[in-house]
Amino acid sequence: MHVRRTPRGQPRLALSVSHSSGASVAAGGGSAARRPRLVLTMGDPAGVGPEVALKVLADTSISRDCDLTIAADPAVLEQWARRLSVPLPASVLDIGVSAGVVDAGRPTDDGARAALASIEAAARLCMSGGAEAMVTAPVSKAAIAATGATFPGHTEFLAALTGAAGFVMTFVQGRRRVALTTTHLPLAEVPAALTTELVAGKLEILASGLGSWLGVRSPRIAVTGLNPHAGEDGRFGDEEERVIAPAVARARDAGIDASGPYSADSIFVGHGDPDSGGPGSLYDAILAMYHDQGTIAAKLWGFGQCVNLTLGLPVVRTSVDHGTAFGIAGRGEADPGSMIAAVRLAAGIAGRLAESA
Repeated sequence: MHVRRTPRGQPRLALSVSHSSGASVAAGGGSAARRPRLVLTMGDPAGVGPEVALKVLADTSISRDCDLTIAADPAVLEQWARRLSVPLPASVLDIGVSAGVVDAGRPTDDGARAALASIEAAARLCMSGGAEAMVTAPVSKAAIAATGATFPGHTEFLAALTGAAGFVMTFVQGRRRVALTTTHLPLAEVPAALTTELVAGKLEILASGLGSWLGVRSPRIAVTGLNPHAGEDGRFGDEEERVIAPAVARARDAGIDASGPYSADSIFVGHGDPDSGGPGSLYDAILAMYHDQGTIAAKLWGFGQCVNLTLGLPVVRTSVDHGTAFGIAGRGEADPGSMIAAVRLAAGIAGRLAESA
């Protein structure tokens, strides 16, 4: 295991906990010419993150196609590798933050700080050009919040860290692509958070990302309503007429092929299957208004095979579609399917961007 350490120094942001190296990562043994360089995070040390990451790093069918490294506390990887009887990764970026004593299934403040440091180190490596994309393992928002850090989620943290003007949380599984207008927000606060500017901005980022990152030419985007039956002409709410429809019109004026708002109880039917005849089959992506409205559909289609992709960031970031699963941590039962899918998607995007540069 080749370990590279992050430089010491003061954090650059109040929410920062470490610095990453600006140098390139050398992992594996193939040509770097068209083997995308990806960096994984370790996730919460007490969850299934280290397990799914190590399983991916040990999978030769993946490592032969891209150069992989992981931003982690090396001691955590050594402990989990012994426990799971898997090899240690060839390349590790030492985050310089100790996770302390790790007990599977029992998150700690030290572990949460190390998990956050892993995310930042990976992001800074991408920002410096040392990696072309990052793939994140699951963390516990509650455990990180208990340390005093501000962390609504990976998406918001990375947007703040990278200075992104806007972002769209998007779930991808083949031709199925579901994006969210609002993310980690209490349901009661969603109506007030929705504005025409917000929805139109999300449509702009989504359309751009579908084209440049996912290779979807002239994407067609369906937009859901907020209320039952998309408000039914104002009977069940007026957000559709007052907020969402004007945003769709604004997007169309800007050349984006968006339509809606559609009732969320039917627009997802057939999405991703052009031959299904369902209303969703006509579209390349669906923009939902709030978290569970979109993620329930995405995870029902294929939980464990779906990928969380953040559009709008200056760095490519994909992630698993599941949480820390503390209840099964340490048993060796964690399915790496979503992490494998996330790595493959990140590598594909990195390759597409390199070709278009």
